[in-house]
Amino acid sequence: MAKAAKKKARTGKKAVRVVAKSKAATISAKSAKKAAKPTRKVARKKAPKIDPLNRNQYSSMTPMLTVRDVRRAADFYTSAFGFKIRGIMDSPQGPVHAELRLRDTTLMLSPESRAQQSLSANTIGNTPATLYILVEDVDDVFHRALAAGAKVLMPVGDMFWGDRVATIADLDGNKWMIATHKATPTEAEMREAMARMSAPSEETAAVTAGAESERGP
Repeated sequence: MAKAAKKKARTGKKAVRVVAKSKAATISAKSAKKAAKPTRKVARKKAPKIDPLNRNQYSSMTPMLTVRDVRRAADFYTSAFGFKIRGIMDSPQGPVHAELRLRDTTLMLSPESRAQQSLSANTIGNTPATLYILVEDVDDVFHRALAAGAKVLMPVGDMFWGDRVATIADLDGNKWMIATHKATPTEAEMREAMARMSAPSEETAAVTAGAESERGP
């Protein structure tokens, strides 16, 4: 019996050692896992994404006009057309750039510079470009433009395409067609209206006939 007791005691000690080793191995594995976990990197703030089309500031096309006096031109456009000044960039030599806004459109102004071959329409003597601007009341805007110093190129009239339009030249000679949309005619209606506009009036026909009769055969 003594031998059996000794054997049992040795077996118990062995079991205790196995359990202890198992616990130690578990603790070691947990420690290894903790050590293996990567340290968290401090998140860096991403730089704001730049829109290559700069849609927050500009639409697809932005006209830039060369003018003799940037501030005078800006005053005219605000008084005549209702533009709002977004900003004027000054320098020791005077304003070098201005931006105005009307609804969703930006208008840029640049000072005349002969050295840079950047000349105003008045300096050149004419301009091949005409700016078409839609307004709520063409008659009112037309008279405001004249009061601000514009020249009449075409008085207010109803056009065959459905707009009531006038054409003026601003202080720097730039041409503006001011329009208010009045109707949306069909193609057939536009052709008829165009024919009526092209046909000479009775008064014109009478004057022409009188002139021809005076010249004789």
